[in-house]
Amino acid sequence: MTEAVTLKNVNVSFDGKWVLRNLTFSVASGEFLGIIGPNGSGKTTLMRVLLRMLKPQEGTVDIENPYGLGYVPQSRQIDPETPLSSRNFVSLGLSHKFRPWLTRQDKMIVEEAMEMTNSRDYADKPIGKLSGGQRQRLFLAQALVKNPQILLLDEPTSNLDPGAQETIASVVDRIRRERGITVLFVSHDINLISRYADKILYMTKDSYAIGTVEEIMQTSVLSGLYGTPVEVLQSGPNLLVSFANTKETASSICAHSMAE
Repeated sequence: MTEAVTLKNVNVSFDGKWVLRNLTFSVASGEFLGIIGPNGSGKTTLMRVLLRMLKPQEGTVDIENPYGLGYVPQSRQIDPETPLSSRNFVSLGLSHKFRPWLTRQDKMIVEEAMEMTNSRDYADKPIGKLSGGQRQRLFLAQALVKNPQILLLDEPTSNLDPGAQETIASVVDRIRRERGITVLFVSHDINLISRYADKILYMTKDSYAIGTVEEIMQTSVLSGLYGTPVEVLQSGPNLLVSFANTKETASSICAHSMAE
């Protein structure tokens, strides 16, 4: 199987502090890789490396088609009074240089992207008046009009309610399967990611591990990543993870469904 993305011994540091250290992994074409980990573990830095916004001090980054990348950010600040229609916002993602009109082909591409993201119902509404979940669908549609072979998503479900999170993730996975797009999806929610990802890349400040959810979400693996005892407990269909030596569990618990 062709590798869409390959990193070998990638090192990135800021002010003498390592953010990415000997990061090595590959993602096959059409694969869904979930990227998870605590704040400060280097997830956003990894996105910047993949987008060629940041050059590693060491290591290599090979992307099958570096011009075939689509990017969906965590969020964007949009003025509620912005009059730009949803359809016109999506059209801003077209690859050609700006022009004051859309060709028939342009319009077909925009409509197809909105159809795939289930956003045509509000195509004529001002983007400033839409909900967070509706906007995220438009950000995804805007990325899709470039016909990307690789889709990078940097926490696209943050600040959304659980229903909207599930909708965005399921739409991404459906498009990935229909178009054969490679997906790298950054999230804090292992519960969400585990339902769709073929593999996960679990990053901490000092280390990382990659494999299936079942391979990575183990007491021994996570304890090694964090350098401290970590408990992994299954409660019904959910897997609960917490640090063993702290009473502050709210920020150290992950849960994901293990149900078939």
